[in-house]
Amino acid sequence: MTEEHSFGDWIRPALPLLLLDMLSHAPSHGYGLIEQLRELGFDVRGTTVYPQLTKLQHANLVSSHWQTPETGPARKILTITSEGQRHRDTLQRQWLSLQQTLNTTLDSPPPPETTPTNHTVGAP
Repeated sequence: MTEEHSFGDWIRPALPLLLLDMLSHAPSHGYGLIEQLRELGFDVRGTTVYPQLTKLQHANLVSSHWQTPETGPARKILTITSEGQRHRDTLQRQWLSLQQTLNTTLDSPPPPETTPTNHTVGAP
């Protein structure tokens, strides 16, 4: 991913919302979520995603169960809880409000330049 398309440190504050949103569409395992994020253009690693998933579980926003397929390793399947859905909705409203404020600020013309005066202190 090139630097102009890299989200760098911006992904961390958005990650809880992204993970909860993806889980609101369908349960998944951690690696599946990482792959979805990468397909969306986010350069993420497990060392970033898995700790966030653990935090979401400890906050009861996500629940999990083990799925043991006939072949391959067992997978921890994550599902959003009703509390997680409410939290996702709150985060989404906050994010959209921030986005609107940033867009308004960035789209507005710059303030007019002020011309410094050449007054000396104490001069009439």
